[in-house]
Amino acid sequence: MDLPGLDAIVTLRSSVSQLAPSKAEELTAEERALDWWSLAAIAPAIIILLGFLFLFFYGVFQSLTDLRFGRPLVHFVGLSNYAALIKTEDFWNSVRATFVYAGSAVFIEALFGLALAKLFATEVLLARLMRPVILLPLVLPPMSVALMWTTMMDPQSGIMNYLLSLAGIGRFAWISDPSTAMISLVFIDVWTYTPFFALIIFAGLQGINEEVREAARVNGAKGWATFLYIELPLIAPYVLIAAVFRLIESLNQFDIIFGTTQGGPGNSTAVLSVRAYVTAFQNLAFGRGAALMVVNWILVLVATFAMVKLWRFVRNRVI
Repeated sequence: MDLPGLDAIVTLRSSVSQLAPSKAEELTAEERALDWWSLAAIAPAIIILLGFLFLFFYGVFQSLTDLRFGRPLVHFVGLSNYAALIKTEDFWNSVRATFVYAGSAVFIEALFGLALAKLFATEVLLARLMRPVILLPLVLPPMSVALMWTTMMDPQSGIMNYLLSLAGIGRFAWISDPSTAMISLVFIDVWTYTPFFALIIFAGLQGINEEVREAARVNGAKGWATFLYIELPLIAPYVLIAAVFRLIESLNQFDIIFGTTQGGPGNSTAVLSVRAYVTAFQNLAFGRGAALMVVNWILVLVATFAMVKLWRFVRNRVI
């Protein structure tokens, strides 16, 4: 059967389909337009990130030079600044002070934050009174916190010693004595950042299914047993992720320490960040100060990597 008209129609349709853009091509064009808009939206963030990366690598380059204020020529000295640092007792004292400060503060904050979170999970009167004010230490600028506690810890006229005297306790040196300065700084840090732990751990407690607790009670588990064997393993990832963020900030802490003791008395609280500032902006040895900051960054990176590995291990055990 001869259908010439039908063949002509099929040929015409195929020609038109070849000339007209397909839906896939139109969709690709739309996606390209959306990609340009997305790129324009994130461009400011990319520019800021590149700026930070440039400053970081420029700081690393400075640590490899003998850059000093007033010196017209800058020479590349390689790892000489790092070699000179590790030979000094002050450097190792700063490393020790940095880890003592950060480790003590994060550990105590985790314990107190866990206690506060457990308290907030109840309906007792103390919990209802503390919930509205728990965020107050976090919203204060760190330098304001440092100045406030410096005044309160004054050995002669500070209110802290006055409160101790009401309890029959003698004067405490607080930040004025090398043997108590670090303890005082850890106390200030704990007061300031324990609410951060409490809020994150409280969120973890709220996420536990009530049926899990009920099943533990039915099987005869008491309050402490339920907390130790049911709740604590489930909120352990929350505790560790809060510890990661606080460890990063504590290892880099500058405001509270410099605002209270400026690294003293002596070198008892001269953590790496404070020593780097003193070396670069008071002694005007910018190359040596940059080397201290690079060492501080390496320590933060190693400690954070270890904490993240621990967090992943605990999370996988829980899941």
